[in-house]
Amino acid sequence: MVLNSTVRILLSFFMLWFGLRVLGKKQIGELSIYNVATIAAVGEMASSLATDRHDDPFNFIIPLISYFLLTYLMTYSSLKSQFARKVFEGSPTIIISNGKILEKNLKRLRLSIDNLFIKLREEKIFNLKEVEFAIMEPDGKLSVLLKPPYQMVTAENLQLKTEYKGLPTILIREGKYVEEGLKSLGVTKSWLMTQLDARKVGEVAEVFLAQMDTSGELYIDLVKDW
Repeated sequence: MVLNSTVRILLSFFMLWFGLRVLGKKQIGELSIYNVATIAAVGEMASSLATDRHDDPFNFIIPLISYFLLTYLMTYSSLKSQFARKVFEGSPTIIISNGKILEKNLKRLRLSIDNLFIKLREEKIFNLKEVEFAIMEPDGKLSVLLKPPYQMVTAENLQLKTEYKGLPTILIREGKYVEEGLKSLGVTKSWLMTQLDARKVGEVAEVFLAQMDTSGELYIDLVKDW
């Protein structure tokens, strides 16, 4: 009995893991309607597979595979066809255009003015007069373009020169050298140890993380937090 339950739980877990891996990485807010439907359905079936010891496991496994397969096919179709994307995922809807609220589109989305204000506040916008355009995306997120006087000032606006800033490279992780990182920067272990000595770090094992940015600056975080 215990063995049977354990096998069903493991089978349920790995079915869910495999299916979600196939569907890809998405945040909850980015899920399409059919993604949400699949998660709700497979969650119920996976739970039944793990706990219902009286039914044949294949009564749940086949529907699980079918749901994942259908969702994968819909996702693939949406990538390949604009028409399929519109049918399966929907299309963006403009709800504010040139500072004017489009009431018809609000009604079509069944979105009240109070809900609109809530979504604007979530984007740190408290005054409607600042908004030039607002678009409701298929995943329910509100994209907002502010009027020029209210847009954030950038280095380009101020005609300031900026330097390239890429991703830092990890040289030590959890007390061990990262050979790929050292090789990509052409850095030797002896040079790195010299840098550690200069910061009164005696051994690599004392370093939790060491990384170097594109400007050549070395960041070191020790295992012990003094």
